Amino acid sequence: MSRITEECEARIKSSADIVEVVGRYVPLRRAGYSWKACCPFHNEKTPSFHVNPARQSFHCFGCGVGGDAVKFVRMFENLDYPTALRRLADICGIPVIEEEEDPEVLMRRRLRTRVVQLNELAAQFYNNQLCRSVEAQHAREYLKQRGVNIEVAKTWQLGWAPPDFRSLRDLALSRGFDEATLVDAYLESHNERGLYPVFRDRLMFPIRNVRGEVVGFSGRVMQADQDPRKYVNTADTVAFRKGELLFGLHKATAPIGRAGMHVVVCEGQLDVIACHEKADVRNAVAGLGTAFTDEHARMLAKYAKRATLCYDGDQAGIAASEKTYRKLAQAGLDVYQADLPAGEDPDSLIRTQGAEALQQAIAQAQPYLIRRVTHELEHCGQDAGARAALVPRMAELTAQVSDPIRRDAAVVDLATRLNIGPETFRVSVGKIVRELKKNAQKEAKRKQKERTSREDEEEDEIPLSAEQAEVVPIQLHNAIAGLISMAISSRKAQELLIERIEDLQEPIRTLSGGIILQRLMEHLPTPGDEEALRSFAAQLPPEQALALRTVAFENYPEDNLEEHVNCACARAARFALRERIDALRSRIRAASDSSEALMNCFEELQHLLAINDDTAP
Repeated sequence: MSRITEECEARIKSSADIVEVVGRYVPLRRAGYSWKACCPFHNEKTPSFHVNPARQSFHCFGCGVGGDAVKFVRMFENLDYPTALRRLADICGIPVIEEEEDPEVLMRRRLRTRVVQLNELAAQFYNNQLCRSVEAQHAREYLKQRGVNIEVAKTWQLGWAPPDFRSLRDLALSRGFDEATLVDAYLESHNERGLYPVFRDRLMFPIRNVRGEVVGFSGRVMQADQDPRKYVNTADTVAFRKGELLFGLHKATAPIGRAGMHVVVCEGQLDVIACHEKADVRNAVAGLGTAFTDEHARMLAKYAKRATLCYDGDQAGIAASEKTYRKLAQAGLDVYQADLPAGEDPDSLIRTQGAEALQQAIAQAQPYLIRRVTHELEHCGQDAGARAALVPRMAELTAQVSDPIRRDAAVVDLATRLNIGPETFRVSVGKIVRELKKNAQKEAKRKQKERTSREDEEEDEIPLSAEQAEVVPIQLHNAIAGLISMAISSRKAQELLIERIEDLQEPIRTLSGGIILQRLMEHLPTPGDEEALRSFAAQLPPEQALALRTVAFENYPEDNLEEHVNCACARAARFALRERIDALRSRIRAASDSSEALMNCFEELQHLLAINDDTAP
C-alpha cells in the first residue's frame, strides 16, 4: 500500500495558506487580524467562523469545530485524511510523491518520535543543570551579564551542557533510550576514537519547530580557547534540518498576526530572547547561525507580509541584511530595515540605551531599498563615478522584489533618488528580472532531473508547449484565481462578470494575474470546454498561459451563482483597495515627493481608509 511521503506531507502543509484554502470554499471577510464567515458546518446568520492566518487555523465559536487546512478540506468535502491531503496538494499546486508503506518507513517515523522525546528529556536535563548545578556558575554569570535572569532562562528552557556526558547518558538509558538513539539525535557522535558527546560546556538553546517540539539544539561555547566554533548546532537528523528552522517562531506566530502580519528578523538567539522578554517585541525570530534560506523565507511568508531586519549596523551586518533581504523579497514580503547604530545588535542596544531605543528603531524602520540607497549615497558624496556605479547595484537589488507593482513603485522612487530617468532605470531592472527568471528556470530543470520519476500528468491537463516549459508562471492573486475559475467554468458566471466589469477594473489593474481575467472577458472561451481553453491559452504570453493551468474547472450551482459572483467581485475590490492603501502609505513614508504631492497622497489615503472602514466587517 502506498502513502504520501513524510517530506511531501510536510511540504503540502507548509505550502497551504489557510486563508486562501478556506477562501476557495467560503466567502471570507476581514475581521481585524483574522477573517470571518458564516460557518459552513452549521446553520447560522451571524458569522462566528474565524480563520486565523497567524496560527494557520480555523475555529467556529458557534459549533466548536476547528483545525488546520487539511482538517477544513476533510470536513468540507467529507474526505478521509489521505484524500484530503491530496486535494490540498492540488489546491497548492504541489506534486504528490508517494512511497510504499514498508517497515523502513514505519521505522523512520517511530525513530523521529523517539528522537523528539529524547530531545525533550535532554532539554529538561540541560535546563536543570543551568539552574541548579554549581559547575554552571560561569554560564549563569554569562547570562546575567547579558541581562537574562533565571526566570527568562526557564521560559526559553535555556540550559548548560556539562563537560561530563555520563549523567545525561545514564538518564537517557534509565528512560528506555539506547546509545543508538543518542547518536541519531546527534547528542553523541563518532570519530576515530569512538563515541564522544557533541555538546560539552556549552550554553544550550533548544530549537523548536513551529509546533513547539524540541527537534535539536544550538550550543554556545563558554570558553573561547576551548573550541574555535562559537556555536555548534545539531546536524541534520530525522527531526532537524537547520535550513528550515527559525529560532523563536513557535512563540512568534500569534504576535506576528497581532502586529499586522509583521515579523522582526534578528541574527542571533539572544537577540530574539531580548526582543521578546526585554522590549516586548514578541514577533521576533532568527536563523540558526546561517544565512536565510529560501525555505526560511517561504515559511515566514505564510505568517507575515512585512519583515523588518534588525541586524547590526556595521559592515558585516549590512552584508548579512542584504542576503536576507534577497530571500524575503523574492518570497513576496515587504522588507524594511531598522537603523541600528554600528556595533549594536538588538540585545546590546537594549542594554546600552534601553528597550525604547529598539522599539523606536523598529517603528521608524524604512523600506530596505530606501534605507540602502540613502546609506550608499551618503558614502558616495559628490563622487560622480561612485554614484554612477551605484545605479546597477540598486537595479539588481530592486529586481529581487517579486511583486511587479511594488517593484515598479520602487523603480520610480529610486530613480528620483539616483537622479536618473525612471524609464532608464526600469529598463535596467527589467533586464535583470528576465535574467533571474532564466536562472530560476535552469535551476528548476536541474532539480527536475534529480527528482525521482513521478506519475504521468492527468490527461485533462492543458499540455505545456516547448516555449512554456522555458518560463516561470506568474503567481495569481487568490481573488483573481477565484474569478478566473468562475469565468472558465460557467457561461452564466461570464455574463455576470461582464455586468460587473466596471467594478473589476481596479482589481484587474492592481492584483496579480488581473490581465488574464481581462483577456478572458474579451475572448469568452466556451466554459468547461478544454479545447476552447487550450486555444485561448495559446494566445497568452507563456508565463500567463502557465498560470492559467493552475486554475481548475469547478461546478458552481446555478441557483446562487449570482451571490457567489457578487461576493467574489467584492472580495477582489477589497484586496485592490488595500493594495492602493499600502502603496500610498509606502509613498508617504518615503517622503520623496513634493509637499503638494504628499498632501494629495495623504488626502487620497484618508478617503480610501474611510471607504475601507465602510466596507470592512
